[in-house]
Amino acid sequence: MAGGRKPWLIAVAATGALAICAGAAAMPGSFDERIAAATRLTARWSVLWFLAAFAARPLHQMYGGVFTALLRQRRYAGLGFAAAHTIHGACFTWQLLATDTTRPLITFIVGGAGYAAMFAMAVTSSDAAMRALGRNWKRLHTTGIWLIWFIFAYSYSGRIGRADSMALGVTMTVLLVAAALIRMPPVRRLLSPRGAGI
Repeated sequence: MAGGRKPWLIAVAATGALAICAGAAAMPGSFDERIAAATRLTARWSVLWFLAAFAARPLHQMYGGVFTALLRQRRYAGLGFAAAHTIHGACFTWQLLATDTTRPLITFIVGGAGYAAMFAMAVTSSDAAMRALGRNWKRLHTTGIWLIWFIFAYSYSGRIGRADSMALGVTMTVLLVAAALIRMPPVRRLLSPRGAGI
């Protein structure tokens, strides 16, 4: 396969999300509890794929090694995120339609914008699309990835104030903020053993 690319990573991400759904369906408890678990856990699974794509380049620039391999697969990590998060979206939609779960309007507006950005990036994640869009490709993907980062960061930081989800909120917020910081050249130079060579 050219360049050692591994598109099967997309299937791994999607299969993982489906396995989470199957595991949640097999859990004891009510339907409401099982669909809520599937929704929560598929979100946590997909954010890990997002972080892999989001932080791949700065980690490669700072440390090389295994992160260089990650950078080569960044496109497929990103598409894996899109696949897993689509399954999360299906779980969330089912939860809304089949239970008494409600969300404020802003959730649908901001979340919808995030999904629109995710799908736009997914359908343009090819060399042909990059050539066709030119500079607009970078604008789309930069804007989209930061919008999705903001949605995840806002969502997980909001959990910090709740006792039942504080640990998750702190962990994910720290990871998301750290991933954002290392995308900034001064921070990379400060933290990298390669120093000013970055």
